[in-house]
Amino acid sequence: MSEYLEKIPAKESNVDPWELRQLASVLRRRLFLIIPIALVITAGVVYRGWLQKPIYSEKFQLFLDPTADTSINPLSEQRRPSFVPPQFRDFKTEIEVLTSYQVISPLLPEIQNRYSDLNYDKLVKRLKLKHLEGTAIIEVAYQDTDPEKIEFILNKLKQAYTDYSLNKLKSSTVQAEKLVETQLPDLRKRVDKLQGELQIFRRKYNLVSPEQQSQVLSERLANALEQKQEALTLLGETRSSFNSLQDELGVNVKQAKVISTLSEAPRYLALQEQLQQIETQLATDTTKYTTGHPAIADLLEKRQRILSLIRQEAVAVLGINTLRELNIKELNQLPAISAQKSGRLQLTQKLIETATQIQGLQTRIKYLEEIENQARKDLQQFAAVIRQYTDLNRNLEIANESLGRFLSARENLQIETARKVSPWQVISQIEAPKQPISPNLSRDLALGGIAGVLAGVGAAIIAGKLDNKYHSPEKLQNDIGQTFLGTIPYHKELKTAITQLSRNGTLANSAYWEAYISLQTNLDFLEPDKILKSLVISSTLPGEGKSTISLYLAKVAAAMGKRVLLVDADMRNPTIHRYVESLTNTWGLSNVISGAAEAHDLIQTLPEEENLSVLTAGQTPPNPARLLASGKMKDLLLDFQTKYDLVIIDTPPLHGFADAKYLASQTDGLMMVVGLDKTEKPAVRQVLNDLETSHINLLGIVANGVKGYKPSYSGYYGHYYNKGKNDSERYELIATVSSKEESVEIEDK
Repeated sequence: MSEYLEKIPAKESNVDPWELRQLASVLRRRLFLIIPIALVITAGVVYRGWLQKPIYSEKFQLFLDPTADTSINPLSEQRRPSFVPPQFRDFKTEIEVLTSYQVISPLLPEIQNRYSDLNYDKLVKRLKLKHLEGTAIIEVAYQDTDPEKIEFILNKLKQAYTDYSLNKLKSSTVQAEKLVETQLPDLRKRVDKLQGELQIFRRKYNLVSPEQQSQVLSERLANALEQKQEALTLLGETRSSFNSLQDELGVNVKQAKVISTLSEAPRYLALQEQLQQIETQLATDTTKYTTGHPAIADLLEKRQRILSLIRQEAVAVLGINTLRELNIKELNQLPAISAQKSGRLQLTQKLIETATQIQGLQTRIKYLEEIENQARKDLQQFAAVIRQYTDLNRNLEIANESLGRFLSARENLQIETARKVSPWQVISQIEAPKQPISPNLSRDLALGGIAGVLAGVGAAIIAGKLDNKYHSPEKLQNDIGQTFLGTIPYHKELKTAITQLSRNGTLANSAYWEAYISLQTNLDFLEPDKILKSLVISSTLPGEGKSTISLYLAKVAAAMGKRVLLVDADMRNPTIHRYVESLTNTWGLSNVISGAAEAHDLIQTLPEEENLSVLTAGQTPPNPARLLASGKMKDLLLDFQTKYDLVIIDTPPLHGFADAKYLASQTDGLMMVVGLDKTEKPAVRQVLNDLETSHINLLGIVANGVKGYKPSYSGYYGHYYNKGKNDSERYELIATVSSKEESVEIEDK
């Protein structure tokens, strides 16, 4: 049955229709901002154009002969061609030069004699130069309010530009040739200096073939690494053999050396043989005699004398220093030398040889590491030398290239000096303009309208980004990540509707009523295997409509045939009794919990709803949360759930109060109401985090106050309600549908 619930869709990276709908929704809400901004900007643009004086414009075209181009680099390796295609010419630089003070300043005295208010800055501001794409033509245009002034200034500019081309032609080649002649001596000195430095450097480091020398050092390092790896491998194998011998013999190297030395001392071997015989006799007599028997005492005395002689012989054979390294206990623990077989003695000797081999390998590895470190050091030093050598060689190549370029440039410039190139030419006539180009009211109106709309939309989007509230159920559903139970439409006459509901149980807006039926259905099918017996209804902040939803949801459930108890647990600001005229709040829940009254005495039944009972909040206590968290309240809830099919509890807001959490932990869960256009997003997220931290069972979210609510079935219900069915017929139909749904559910189970 979970298909009755709306789940949050997975987020996608691409723009989808939902995002476009969100943008359209933002723009609709901000029409009050978009329209005034668009109108003001449009009116401002049109009014500004209307106030403008007529502006005229005239232009002429200046042909820049490609054969007269002097902007080519004189240091080019090849001789400059007689023709340069327009796409390879720097017209942007030419335009900057033609508008510079250096070119225009010679005209200013003559112009200011006629127009004294015109200076360089004003003239350049009204002057526009543009290169015609794909040609060698620059278009020169000038704007002003006086047509005769435009004609006069353009004629002066035409003369100035042609004079500039002649002067440029005469001076550029001479200046470039002087520059080349000035640089040549320095370039020759630099080449000679670098050649000398390179020769000294090669002699200092004995560099004949740097690449070959580097290869020799690399091979030396590789050889050292290879030998070191072989030695490490052999060392591992030798250590493994050493450990095996040591485990087999049960002695260490020091003891093995002692055994090997003593095995070659005849007297020591004889004493060991005597000691072994005494030990054997002592073991035999111990079974015959007691500890104090003379025979036993005599054997112990002989044994002690033999041990003393063995130690003396060990001193004589091994030396006092070696003996000191072995205490008495260690010496006694040595295997009897006389008992050593020749094979074991050979293994002992092999253990000593293996230890000696390990020491030799360790010494060799250390030596190879020294060779490796030295080879690495030599390579690093040689790499630094190679870098210096490469830098010197590269600098010499660059210097030679520069010298060659300058020599070639001097030759080219000498050829160019003898050439004659035609100057720039004006290829269009200049006349005083007759028609103004501005103002253009139709264009201003169009541009103003576009700019105004764009500015209004931009302001609306910015306002939407700064807006920190939820305005649509889709945005709420996609943002919170919780089960979405349903939406309640906005009702502009809600207070009147509530009053009508309390008097005769009717509601004019059928879509509003059907939204609660859909909500109750979603709650019924929330967990198909479990019947919802009780729930807490709360919101983030006051004024989001939780109490209204509690009342209407109770009405719908009662109309479906359920025995419903509506409990007003908002002792801080009790509201339910204000919505229903027949209810009183003199005594209520607080009095029941405190023990001043019994619940069945204070539960009120609505006259028009026999299945709906209400327990109002009662008198406001000093600490409502303490009462709601008491054991008495827990017992009351258990009692209510046994007597009623559904218990709905209206509680204070979640933000700042713990009342709803205490009650939610004792019921089937909590339903959270979010008022659109009211609640700020950070507050909702904080409350959801608090509920998750408190392990509260959040049944889902309900969006309240949805404007423009248009359910797909509204036409059907509108047709149904227009037939004039009364309340009793409607409730009977709803109860029938509910019972059928329950029977279908039982059959499914």
